[in-house]
Amino acid sequence: MDITDLGDSLLYVESDRWHCDFGHGRPVMLGLVFEAVDLGEIDGHSFVIDASLVPQPECLNEEVLEQAKAECALTRREMIRYVYECYGGVPVNIDALQPVKSSCGFSSFVADSSIGSLKDESGEEMEVRRFENLEDAMHFAREFYAANAHVLFEFIDFVLDRPLRSGGTGWDKIRLITKK
Repeated sequence: MDITDLGDSLLYVESDRWHCDFGHGRPVMLGLVFEAVDLGEIDGHSFVIDASLVPQPECLNEEVLEQAKAECALTRREMIRYVYECYGGVPVNIDALQPVKSSCGFSSFVADSSIGSLKDESGEEMEVRRFENLEDAMHFAREFYAANAHVLFEFIDFVLDRPLRSGGTGWDKIRLITKK
């Protein structure tokens, strides 16, 4: 597993075992972007971690690569950030991998956090972990979420089958920016 800092509030994680398969051609290699988002003061814990699946740069289509280069995204790190910021990713509820209440034992040693509810983009309430500051949120993303992210790929088809608020599914989002 490789971890790359993309900025103060962005972390990218990938593995050579993380991919999805469209049933033809080569599998599309995937990575996860973790972003610390400040939701404003809530009981002293205002940061949450958003997670999104994005294709690894080697799987991007030529049009996306050319657009990235035109915007001076020349390194692999810059390309990952460009794709995430311009195209977004497939949102993932990273806390669903290990529900926040059941992970309190080990995770409490990683960073100070609290558990609260938040409405997701479909309007459903879900429990999320909240952090006091950016540093705690990013430390937790690196030490806990990244370390457990491999579990997500055991049911990647289910994750990509979910409808997106913007329309289509995760499969459509990934297909849009990858090689055919």
